[in-house]
Amino acid sequence: MKHELLVPVGDYASLLEAINNGADAVYLGGKKFGARAFADNFTLEGLNNATKLCHLYGVKIYITVNTLIYESEIDEALDYIKSLHKIGVDALIMQDVGLINLVHQTLPNMEIHASTQMHNHSEESIKFLKDLGVKRIVFARELSLDYINNIKTHIEKEVFIHGSLCISYSGQCLFSSFILNRSGNRGECAGMCRLPYELYENDKLVLTDGNYLLSPKDLCSIASFDKLMQSNVKSFKIEGRMKSPAYVGIVTKIYRKLIDQYENKEKLQVLPEDLDLLKAIYNREYTTGYLFNDYNIMNIKAPNHQGISLGVVTNVTKKRIEIKLDRDLKQFEGIRFKKINKGVTVNFMYNKNGELINEGHKGDTIYLDNFINLKNLDEVVLTSPLVKVANEITKKIPVTIKFTCKLNQNIEIEVKDNENVVKLESPQKCEKAKNTPLENNRIKESLLKVGNTPFMVSQININTDENIFIPVSVINNLRRDALNKLKEIRENKKVQYIENEYQEIINKEECLKGISVLAKTKEQIRALKELNVKNIIVSNKNLMTDDLIYRIPRDNMHHSYPYSKLMATDYASLDKYKPERGDYFLNITNHYTLDYLNRYARLLTISPELSIDNMKDIMKHYNFNKNIEVLIYGNVELMIMKYCPLNFLVNKDKQCSICQNNNKYYLKDRNNAMYRLENNPSTHSTTILNYKKIDLINEIGELKKMGINNFRIELLDEDYNETKKLIERLKVNYE
Repeated sequence: MKHELLVPVGDYASLLEAINNGADAVYLGGKKFGARAFADNFTLEGLNNATKLCHLYGVKIYITVNTLIYESEIDEALDYIKSLHKIGVDALIMQDVGLINLVHQTLPNMEIHASTQMHNHSEESIKFLKDLGVKRIVFARELSLDYINNIKTHIEKEVFIHGSLCISYSGQCLFSSFILNRSGNRGECAGMCRLPYELYENDKLVLTDGNYLLSPKDLCSIASFDKLMQSNVKSFKIEGRMKSPAYVGIVTKIYRKLIDQYENKEKLQVLPEDLDLLKAIYNREYTTGYLFNDYNIMNIKAPNHQGISLGVVTNVTKKRIEIKLDRDLKQFEGIRFKKINKGVTVNFMYNKNGELINEGHKGDTIYLDNFINLKNLDEVVLTSPLVKVANEITKKIPVTIKFTCKLNQNIEIEVKDNENVVKLESPQKCEKAKNTPLENNRIKESLLKVGNTPFMVSQININTDENIFIPVSVINNLRRDALNKLKEIRENKKVQYIENEYQEIINKEECLKGISVLAKTKEQIRALKELNVKNIIVSNKNLMTDDLIYRIPRDNMHHSYPYSKLMATDYASLDKYKPERGDYFLNITNHYTLDYLNRYARLLTISPELSIDNMKDIMKHYNFNKNIEVLIYGNVELMIMKYCPLNFLVNKDKQCSICQNNNKYYLKDRNNAMYRLENNPSTHSTTILNYKKIDLINEIGELKKMGINNFRIELLDEDYNETKKLIERLKVNYE
């Protein structure tokens, strides 16, 4: 298998760096519907130009349409995708189930990759996606390479190999959405995991070595890259559409070298200076991550770029900072003083004589102006090295040229790249020389003059009779026309555009009406039964009885559930069990997703990210009461993590039973909000709950007018009496 190096591109400069440094494919976004809304991104015209440029140099281009789509956006999103298809992009990276099905049905030649935002973590989820029409899976970053290798599927596999990690399962994080109204599922993540928190056990502060308790290190797979090359993973993905062009170029170049070394049967190695540059351009410290079963993934001391050691401050005055250098430093590079966490650009640098210099060398003592009012000795790190970034493509495309000139016949040229052939002939015939014949060396010299074209001639085959004459201008014109034709062919490579009518999914269904409640304790269940609540949901197997509904864990890779009543929480359990119910973690935000998922479950809970107006937009599509459910009360689950803060911070990674001690654990943020941590002992995952409850109980009347008749409450610490009071309040509004 030929492995693909897939590189992030946030702007045009990054695109040039990706192509120049050996990307096999790039992924980038337009101005809408991409999961990096704050990258520069590309206009439609920019995407058209980027596609031509990528295809010219044999690079595939994948466009991110990997956000959840609201009902009011569907038509615009589909029109946008049709434009992308006509441009000739190679694939879309997508998240929204309804939009994927719509695109697959209407544009059958459009290749679709399932974004990691779809929580792709098991064989069952892959089966679901294959049925949906997906060609490639971007796996969850919580999976090991061994596990991914053992998944049997004909769908292409893609994994992240370098860059920032999400601490939450991707697509399963509502933290930014509910706290700052910036949805990670809509490309607007505010990075809540990079903020400081304190850990509390009940009401007691737990001392930790740092305050960034949800901030992981960056992924770097260099040390285990041979295992990746031996795997059945097709595509190796670098994270970083928000990163600089210099980052894109450096990371791409290093991993390109490793791939080439392996394919050439050479020893895999990265030069120390390259590794230093990699760390200097961006790192939060490195981990090989869950991909290689490395659970040491956290850097709780700092959430930002750590740079690389540059030296130490040896003296400080009000005017100057004296630094002893561990490595070279150039003017205009960026540095940070580690203890006070302040960064500066080195605009002016002095030697010991007070003279301005533009470079300091390892072992030198240099001096900087003390504009930051540094008062104490400190460590210094390099955070922004000077890296030359290209403003044009320097990569060349190798071609072979065959030139034929036979007496009294048309002059012919044939130009070939690795997959295309261009044949042209001149209307002028080859003549016998009257005086000095044209030598083959002169013909070759003309054929090699490719100038500033994107091509380089790797081989020339000249087939001529003796004593011929050809005007050199004829050779030059043929060469130029053939290369221009080849350029045009490469730039405009695309699959055939086919558009079909979408066949609306009609689900004839019995109208369901009712209340469901997620209970956490036995006394809650007792209160609910006394009030004749029929649909009681539990997520704790110890509470499960035959008359209850079991909510399947979201990371249920190796488990089976022998219960008659189940609620699916991901596409894997939806496909495997075909349960009656589907939970809000399925990220349903439009009627296309509702209709498609109704194949698997009768009653589906729509996303809690939807506003009342968003719900109205969905219900306008139906002229009957639709079997959907709305979460109207409870502490929403903001994040689910494979990482266990309690084991890491309290139990210090020993054999863990901390989550079974009946204590309550919280993360406290800068605004004193307390987020409850819940642990699942069977799957060893951790969930973070919102510090405040949503409460739409008083909106039930308005929701019923839309045709919504199913409502969910999620309990937490409510006791018997509080549970009864809540249900009675609900029934008053419901009836």
